Amino acid sequence: MKRCALQTILFAILLIFGYSCNSDGEFIGDSLQISASHFTAPVVGEEKVITIDASSSWTAKSSAKSWLTVSPTSGEAGKTDVKIKVQPYSNDDEQEPRRGYVTFSMNDLEARFDVDQEWSYFFVLPCSEYSIDHNGGTITVGGLPKNGFSITTSVSGQGWVRAVGNTLEVNYHSGDVARSTTLTINDNKAGLTYQVFLLQTAANGDSNVLPLSELKIDGYNCPSDSFSPQPDFMYSVDGNSTQTSKTAKVEFKGNGVQWITIGDNAQKIYSGDTVTIPDMIPGTTLKIQTHSKTTSFVGTNDLYITSLPIMIIKCAEAIKDEPKVECTIQLFDPYARTDDGDRKNLVLFESKAGIEYRGAGAMRYPKKPYNFKLKTDTGEKREAELLNIRNDNSWILDAMYLDMARMRNRVCFDLWNTFNKPYYVDEKPKAMSGTRGDYVEVFVNTEYMGLFILSDRIDRKQYQIDTDGGYIYKAKGWTSACLLQGYSARSSNDDYYWNSGEIEQEYPDADDGKKPNFNHMADFIDFVSKTSKSDFSNNFSKRVDENSVIDTFIFLNMILAFDNAGRNTYWIYRNINNDKRMIHGLWDLDGTLGRDWNRVTTYASRGWYYDNNGGANFRLFQRIINGDVEGLQQKIYDRWQEIKNNQLAPEKFDELVDSYAEKQISSGARDREIARWRELETKDAITGTNGWVHYTGNYGDVEYEVRMMKQWWRDRHKKVDSLMESFNSK
Repeated sequence: MKRCALQTILFAILLIFGYSCNSDGEFIGDSLQISASHFTAPVVGEEKVITIDASSSWTAKSSAKSWLTVSPTSGEAGKTDVKIKVQPYSNDDEQEPRRGYVTFSMNDLEARFDVDQEWSYFFVLPCSEYSIDHNGGTITVGGLPKNGFSITTSVSGQGWVRAVGNTLEVNYHSGDVARSTTLTINDNKAGLTYQVFLLQTAANGDSNVLPLSELKIDGYNCPSDSFSPQPDFMYSVDGNSTQTSKTAKVEFKGNGVQWITIGDNAQKIYSGDTVTIPDMIPGTTLKIQTHSKTTSFVGTNDLYITSLPIMIIKCAEAIKDEPKVECTIQLFDPYARTDDGDRKNLVLFESKAGIEYRGAGAMRYPKKPYNFKLKTDTGEKREAELLNIRNDNSWILDAMYLDMARMRNRVCFDLWNTFNKPYYVDEKPKAMSGTRGDYVEVFVNTEYMGLFILSDRIDRKQYQIDTDGGYIYKAKGWTSACLLQGYSARSSNDDYYWNSGEIEQEYPDADDGKKPNFNHMADFIDFVSKTSKSDFSNNFSKRVDENSVIDTFIFLNMILAFDNAGRNTYWIYRNINNDKRMIHGLWDLDGTLGRDWNRVTTYASRGWYYDNNGGANFRLFQRIINGDVEGLQQKIYDRWQEIKNNQLAPEKFDELVDSYAEKQISSGARDREIARWRELETKDAITGTNGWVHYTGNYGDVEYEVRMMKQWWRDRHKKVDSLMESFNSK
């Protein structure tokens, strides 16, 4: 009741002071009215006109003069149009809503006009560039008329930017690389055209702009790595050259990119210019800055300089274990070591090919090896001499995933080739018993896959065996047949794989138009496993090539290749019709030189090697150690004396290991390999994703592996030398 009485009294007072007398003595009330009381302004600002109707003079005052103004600020009785102007946000303003008002006063009366201004992304024309974060949102474009304008995006913006009236709707960006587009805005009423560079940062905060989509140096299209979040490219130079700069034609593409600069040199380089690029030094990274007159933003792209050949494999479908899928192979070698028929010393070689993953155990690991065969454009067999290795159509890309030194298989075969040749090499000078190869850096489509060895294969051409009567068998498991201890049943010869024996007939195969025949392999197993000591000794030189067995016995004892004691072994006949001697061939020597196949340390102090480090005995070596062949131990000892301080000398080993380490480190490939595979490899090893991989904690530390291997080789060299004394009967 008291509250109602008070309100009545106040109302009466207002009535008294809200009226006055006119000249005739009549009372009239003061009047102050505005045509609107509220306005919501866009982020880019706007002007609102309202009408004030006052019975006498009035004044107006803004509560936020920095962004809200009123004009005029005073007036006389009657109706007056008043402009309420809301200023646009500036880049320095906080991203918070604005709240303000204009107060109109007349005598003791007041009227209030409220203004709200909500913040959103915006820019006001003229504007040359604008950025928005990965969350996207709506961008308001200010400075345009109500109608009579158009907004379009370049091709790179289609799909993630959409113009709706004077706003831009920008999608969420989940990628790791910033994206950009150029907006073309036409103000048809004013006859003006604006170009605005719009950048959206990536989810990881990357704000690199103007990325290059293509970079060519002297016509070579440098590969780019989509696995890396930053745009980068790779180019190879001759690591033996004393010239550190290169004069070349440079071509490039990139949305909005008009010119580039390289390193600290401010020289503008336009696509197609011939320029001198300094510091083309293996292992370095050149910074390429991209520019456009439409923006002050500067993009950054990396150009990695390597001294290793670069191989690019492009496939329309995913590579699988088998069958081979169609692809193209491109090999860029600055040393010009490739011959293609009459075309000699090629820097760039290209060919169609079929490619598949290689190996069984390697399928467990994230980095996989490959096998590919070259083809003509019409799909027929094609041969070329890649990196001066040999003229052939079938090639291997060894991933070296388990070998932390990234060289063991190559070092072993290089050593092997220095002292072992097939017994008929005088008749067949091209015959080889080991592979040859060299480092390459590999891209599959647009993904950098790391450091590989490109090598030839152990096959008919390598051994130069006869096409009629020649056989190559590959032992692939730990069965009794692979260990030459016997077999449960002979092959039915209806397939090129002897399942119970886990032995494959590599040559001849179906492509050679001949049938499988494992009888010769079974006969050899019978000879090693079943014959008496006297029969084994008397017939050994007729059934076994002593040359190969003596050398493999010495070498496998030196490198302690536990994964090759029966498994990972080739058995080869030059021509079974004329010569029943079996040749012992080697294959996949990466689990050697101080580490087993799963990276576990092997000890140089171990005695004779004749098992797989798990108790499965390789029968052939076991019988040699038992002295089952008269005079063979002495021949092994004599051969050891010939090569121990020559081809197998620690100094020669050190030199070879250092050369491979220098290649991968100085080229920068070692660091790129680590960056590409460390996370997956470490997770793979620690969690046991792929079973048996031993985690050592020093992944990528090639220097450590080299030191370890050198010392291990010296220790093993001494141990084998002492073991050999028991073979010396002279």
